[in-house]
Amino acid sequence: MTRYAILAALSLTLGGQAQADEFWEYGDWRVEITDEYTGEGYRRYCSARTGGDGLPVIALEVSDGDAGPPTVYPQPMYQESAPRGHRTAIGNAQGVAFVFDRQGAFFGVADGGVDGEGFAYVTAEPRWQDAKNMLLWMKYASQMEVLALDAYRASTQVYVASMSGFTAAYGKMMDSCGFTLEIPR
Repeated sequence: MTRYAILAALSLTLGGQAQADEFWEYGDWRVEITDEYTGEGYRRYCSARTGGDGLPVIALEVSDGDAGPPTVYPQPMYQESAPRGHRTAIGNAQGVAFVFDRQGAFFGVADGGVDGEGFAYVTAEPRWQDAKNMLLWMKYASQMEVLALDAYRASTQVYVASMSGFTAAYGKMMDSCGFTLEIPR
């Protein structure tokens, strides 16, 4: 079998799986670009994230088929999972604060549960109308604290994300999916 025939057969067997992955690191942020065949054509998915390796993650995701700036901005999201049989640090429907350099704060409500394999997960994001302003804080702040809010005791810090490299990662992610890099004030 020729090399081209092997490549053609391999691409047919991959079907709807990712066809190309690109990866960059900027400071404490990682950018991943993935092209996937959807059955009707290719779609490009772009993400920027920090954390991982067992820690929670702050993530942004867009695709070249999404509406984008200046109408819609990517929504920063806190993502956490726990080992089987353990709980996440933030519970379902719990209030969450995203605090920048102990100055600016945005709030959201966590959405969590247990998946089919028994792993607890939770995600939290600010209100959709706060996305653009939160991105501006991410661009200029040095860190973001994620706090689990509690009505009966002090808030608990569950994660601190470094913003080192965020601006470059955001720019690479947005440019790769065909969107403007500008976040107007």
